[in-house]
Amino acid sequence: MRIYVDESGTHASSPWLVIGMLLVPDHGLLHSELCRVKEDRKYFNTSPKRKARYKETHLATFKSYRDRDVAMDWIRVFLASTCYFRSIVIDWSMWQGRFFGTPFEPDALKKRRAYKKWAEMLLHPETAKFRRAILYLDALHVLHDYDIVDHLRDRFTRNYEGIDPWIADFQTTDSWRDANQCLQLADLLTGCVYRTLVPSDERTDRGLYKAQTVEYLYEELRTVGVRDAAPSYWRGYHRNTLTKHFPKFSEWFWAPER
Repeated sequence: MRIYVDESGTHASSPWLVIGMLLVPDHGLLHSELCRVKEDRKYFNTSPKRKARYKETHLATFKSYRDRDVAMDWIRVFLASTCYFRSIVIDWSMWQGRFFGTPFEPDALKKRRAYKKWAEMLLHPETAKFRRAILYLDALHVLHDYDIVDHLRDRFTRNYEGIDPWIADFQTTDSWRDANQCLQLADLLTGCVYRTLVPSDERTDRGLYKAQTVEYLYEELRTVGVRDAAPSYWRGYHRNTLTKHFPKFSEWFWAPER
């Protein structure tokens, strides 16, 4: 099992945060299919700054119909594969630092602690399905800066010395590299979740291609039982039964426990 972690909405002005995890039982097959799409679409890297054959699939930087078309092909590959996607969505208007520290601690420290806890809570229910997984995280993202890897290593590896750990290895890497197509797919799905909450400006070509990608994803998700993208839809399912209803793709809207 390989687990790819991404997040969206980490800039200070964002009203939402999304942490996404793509869990891939058969990495080799999925990677090959994602590469095949880029070969067929001639989606090649043209930047001399990056030693890569393929252009990175990154929703935030979509500029053309070619970006959109590759993403749509990837969505079909995702749905046909054995991998599955989990996400946790945080509405910052509901943020209460008191759940993550004392009144005298700075809010930044409480948010750092919250990030770690949210990532752990998203991953933990999945651990019954695997042992000795490998977890990948984009080296440029906030989760990396917040020492999430060290926290998850303590939680899912060091605490289980003497028996097979849930996660055997943790790696931070650059998502643009050719070897990291699955990490790019995690970015695409996580970004689409975020864009259902903060829609792109469809008056621009860039915004339109992003919006079309998001719309396509949720239309295709109907084939696996997802009927809506609205927060109210996902909030209608309890956290403990959410993935039973939606084993392929789920969004958990976190709320502080009363």
